[in-house]
Amino acid sequence: MSSTTPESNLSRAARYAVPFALVLIPIWRTKVTAEVPQPYLDEAFHVPQAQAYWAHNWTHWDPKITTPPGLYLWSYVLCAGLLALRGSPTQLDTEALRTTNVATSAVFLPWRLQTLLDTIHQVRNTRPLGAWLSHTVLNICLFPPLFFFSSLYYTDILALLVVVEAYNWDLKRSAEKGYAVLQTLVFVFVGLAALVCRQTNIFWVSVFLGGLQVVRKIRQSSKTCEESGLSDIVARGLQNEVYDPLVSEASLTDYFKTAVSLAAASLKQPFSVVASIIPHLAILGAFGAFVLWNNGVVLGHKDFHTAGLHLAQMLYIWPYFAFFSWPIFLLPVINLLLPSAYIPKYLNYGFPEKHRRLPGVVAILLVIPAMLAVVHFNTIVHPFTLADNRHYVFYVFRLLLNYHPGVKYAAVVVYFLCAWAVISAFGFSVIQAPPKLIQVPQTLKPTETKDTKKSPRGTRTTKKSRRSPSDTVSPEALAKVQQHLLQRRNEEAGAPHVSFVLVWLAATTLSLVTAPLVEPRYLIIPWVLWRLHLPPAPTLALARQRRPLEEGEMARVDLATNAPKFLETLWFILINAVTGYVFLYKGFEWPQEPGKIQRFMW
Repeated sequence: MSSTTPESNLSRAARYAVPFALVLIPIWRTKVTAEVPQPYLDEAFHVPQAQAYWAHNWTHWDPKITTPPGLYLWSYVLCAGLLALRGSPTQLDTEALRTTNVATSAVFLPWRLQTLLDTIHQVRNTRPLGAWLSHTVLNICLFPPLFFFSSLYYTDILALLVVVEAYNWDLKRSAEKGYAVLQTLVFVFVGLAALVCRQTNIFWVSVFLGGLQVVRKIRQSSKTCEESGLSDIVARGLQNEVYDPLVSEASLTDYFKTAVSLAAASLKQPFSVVASIIPHLAILGAFGAFVLWNNGVVLGHKDFHTAGLHLAQMLYIWPYFAFFSWPIFLLPVINLLLPSAYIPKYLNYGFPEKHRRLPGVVAILLVIPAMLAVVHFNTIVHPFTLADNRHYVFYVFRLLLNYHPGVKYAAVVVYFLCAWAVISAFGFSVIQAPPKLIQVPQTLKPTETKDTKKSPRGTRTTKKSRRSPSDTVSPEALAKVQQHLLQRRNEEAGAPHVSFVLVWLAATTLSLVTAPLVEPRYLIIPWVLWRLHLPPAPTLALARQRRPLEEGEMARVDLATNAPKFLETLWFILINAVTGYVFLYKGFEWPQEPGKIQRFMW
């Protein structure tokens, strides 16, 4: 984002190392297959079902499987293609099926993630093939819950891939002038395929992408609302002006104002707004038809997966994000909390004062009591959570519920601070203002220009013209042009607005609060979309002083700018190494199942 320094050798070398780091995924699969050759846990249901489809037994279905058959169909297509090309595999064992997930996570997912990342941030990726993948995409693929299940035959990797692909096609069809029929049809097909992989994908392909489409449609035909009063925002919204500040400049009340503004602006153009989301409504209608046909959302084990209202899920998500992503928060939070004079120059982002927003009194008085109420009235513990000590969530809930009755209430402070950091991360950027437009002072005497041309008789004639003072640009017009240039720079930089956070929160809430079981896997898609939309790391204030830097100084600035991503990579590798080692080599036995090894996992 708006970097003013050239790339250092360290940064360039890191780009070329990214593809090689993805080799960790097949290495992980090799270790898993060597130590755990037989299907483990949910694989015991998925593997036989995939093998039944491979044998063309299309009517067979295990009633204990809760998700649709997208994973098994995907494996069938990949393995059938390999069989046609190289004559194998003829039989699908656990290793072959796990390998299809490796191909999904190490080949298809990074490719489609990079395409989506470039589109979101409006970057033309001209890097050579060896460095085409970015460091951000690598870190997403190394995200511990995602990495862990990349070598087990679970549905999570494919469920994420189809959501990413649906997002790619939705943006592609939106970028076309006019109505892109082919792109829209492909989007609908991929959106339906997302539902075949996992039912909760409906909230991402219909609610999330549909909500972004509505915001995009409104913003395309609206002006920026400069008012801040609620009544004025409503009135301006009805006049096609939208109040939607950057996250970095927004307070808690701005989220409410933005929601009201978008609602008012949509009333100005209801037909065009609805027309823009017809594909999303079609996918939603197909999902509704499935629910009616199936008499519920899940396919099997309906007694243990009944939908309910589990608001506490929206509390657990924040420490989850903070635990994994603290390297992204560390330097920006230091810059927000400490005065600039106390921040070393190679750590100082130079955040403007309007960006240095800490939680306000209103936010504390509104949010913390609401969180306490959720903890008191809506803490739901699924029977599986405290009955299965193979999952890390089991130990987290034992700490929250069994150590002391006050622990679950004290955790609200952690929830609140983590939520502030996660949302604020959308605004951890510094967007340089465009060059200042200067009003040229008008001379006291009107200027005269000479227009010399030949007369029909060959003699030269001179014509004097006067420039009127009314021809000059007014200060108000200059201010509007300056504001337009700044808005364009914001959009080019990919800085998220409040409207995006509202849509992301709505989809995340709907996908989580209906699930009674707390699972780290359920938070993979919300985290990935959050990580994709974070603005690129801001350059240091030192590098924005528009002066040439020496090579050594440039390297230090580049290292400091990219330090959060390097630290994130090391943190993810450390977590993966520890959880992988524990899974492979620290198995244990249950007294009721002697001789059978149980393993710790997410």
